[in-house]
Amino acid sequence: MQYLALTLPGGQTVTPPSGVPSGGIDVIAKIVANAITIMMIIAVILSLFYLIIGGMQWISSGGDKAKVASARSRIMYAIICLVVAMAAFFLVSIIGYFFQVNLLQIG
Repeated sequence: MQYLALTLPGGQTVTPPSGVPSGGIDVIAKIVANAITIMMIIAVILSLFYLIIGGMQWISSGGDKAKVASARSRIMYAIICLVVAMAAFFLVSIIGYFFQVNLLQIG
């Protein structure tokens, strides 16, 4: 396993001293991929939760214009959150495709 991103003359290799962590970029890539996936799942769950809460607010408003406006804005923001989460998922998928990295798989 090589630890440096350079080539030494004569095909020599560098042996790291003992105690140096050897996780490398693979460990960081898995952590980033898991974090992205978890954040997207949380964003979708929260936006669906607020969408349901907004619907329940609208139903229980009883025709009060202030309560209906509050419920409408909550539903609108929940839908905007869903759209942003899906756009982020799409963007991460496209970037991962172009760089040939699978960023959206927990593993």
